[in-house]
Amino acid sequence: AAAANSVDLRPVGMEDEIDTASDYWFNLLWNGAYKCGFATTQTAYDEAASDVLQGLQEMNDHLTNNAYLVGDSITEVDVKNFAWVTRHDHAYTVIFKSPGGRIAQYPHIASYVRRLVTEYPRLLDTVDMPDACGSYYRQLFMLNVGRIVPYIPSVREWVAGL
Repeated sequence: AAAANSVDLRPVGMEDEIDTASDYWFNLLWNGAYKCGFATTQTAYDEAASDVLQGLQEMNDHLTNNAYLVGDSITEVDVKNFAWVTRHDHAYTVIFKSPGGRIAQYPHIASYVRRLVTEYPRLLDTVDMPDACGSYYRQLFMLNVGRIVPYIPSVREWVAGL
């Protein structure tokens, strides 16, 4: 039997919708930031940057009238997205030159993140932002020759600033 506080992140009957949404957000945002960071031509960067900007706007628009990215409850798409948004401001926009500014500039995405961590506070324990974001600065020598790691807040500090 499932624990009383367990959450089904992939409900039966929603698999196709979840997979479609995961693929969609992966192509625009989750992988788009990496495409920006590893672009070797201006054209490749511009295309990836356009996808990221489109994805951020579409996600913000979607969350205007929807509490989650798929369906009426949290799914694996929201968990994957939480991992991405927590890295956006302090890793992807800086080291990968991924556009879009701060997540706080997208009121519906920011509200969604605050709601997720209020409803599912254990999400906060899944991200060590100084380590997760700092690893990009330490390990991607070709993008950060000096391996200088800027200040990176804890996930709780970051959420409080949204």
